[in-house]
Amino acid sequence: MTDSTLLYIPDISGFTDFVNKTEINHSRHIISELLENIINSDQLKLTVSEIEGDAVLFFREDVPSIDELIEQCRKTFINFHTHLRRYDAERICRCGACETASSLTLKFIIHAGQVQKINIKDHQKLHGADVILAHRLLKNSIPQKEYILLTDSIETEDYPINPGKDDWSKSIKGQESFDDIGDVNYSCIPLQNLHEGIPEPSAISFPGMSRETISCQAAIQSPIDTVYENFSNFEKRIEWNEDIKDIILHGDSLNKTGSLHTCLVGPYSLDIESIGRIENNDQIVYGERLNKFKGLRDIISIYTFTKSGDQTNIQAEVDFKISSWLGKLMKPMVRKMLLKQTEDGLKKLKKVSEENAG
Repeated sequence: MTDSTLLYIPDISGFTDFVNKTEINHSRHIISELLENIINSDQLKLTVSEIEGDAVLFFREDVPSIDELIEQCRKTFINFHTHLRRYDAERICRCGACETASSLTLKFIIHAGQVQKINIKDHQKLHGADVILAHRLLKNSIPQKEYILLTDSIETEDYPINPGKDDWSKSIKGQESFDDIGDVNYSCIPLQNLHEGIPEPSAISFPGMSRETISCQAAIQSPIDTVYENFSNFEKRIEWNEDIKDIILHGDSLNKTGSLHTCLVGPYSLDIESIGRIENNDQIVYGERLNKFKGLRDIISIYTFTKSGDQTNIQAEVDFKISSWLGKLMKPMVRKMLLKQTEDGLKKLKKVSEENAG
């Protein structure tokens, strides 16, 4: 046993139970990124005991000052929500998990007491009544969704000192009662006001198109959600476009602004960058850039999906630059080739989307 071991639990809440395969996979990835974000935000040299679903159990064998603990929570909270705002702006996917990620919340349980440590390889598993209490406090009667709960094992009597008008860290006293533990007194610091200091991400913008832009349209008798999902979800795109052998995403398992992916089409390996997604009312605009292909460079494809009742209208625009003198001589043939490829792709998208709608 050791005295006064700090137990620090940041806990993520807000995801509902998803049944769609895409939503489950994406929610797992989002939570994984956020847990990593929380661990990387540590500035108190804490030790990770366990990653418990949507929470991390940290400990430290001495208890930092209240000022250090509050600053640790503030930094973690800001990093957490900065990441979510950036993800919401940069995401390509519109599945339930990705669309609701920005609504995820974060709370902190902080307690100190006696614990027993069991060494398992490179990890220390914690046991003891105080460990159980810290976990029990994850479910409490606090009405706010985002807060710091500090039990009276943490000295908070003098915090904050003379709080100002904008002092977000003013604490509220509270108590929880457990049949097998008794009354537990705590201080609660709501975190809602910290949202005001979270930076807004840069806006997504698409490059201007030239006079050489190729344009074609398609009307699909299927809802915009179905059509866009079939197009933007790489796993689905492989299923309906037999020309694509595989799509490999680099460095990340979710497609978002700036993501690079390699598209294997026949004998060609095409490195493509996702420019981003802009959504306004009944319209979604999605863009991709292919840097180089057969004497062409900076091939930009912009797809505009517009909702019209149960129908989806698509406009595809493809802009390109020619990087060789031979390519310039073959410009009419190049335009014809790109137009055919784009039209064929829309026809295939129309077929699979209307089959799904039926």
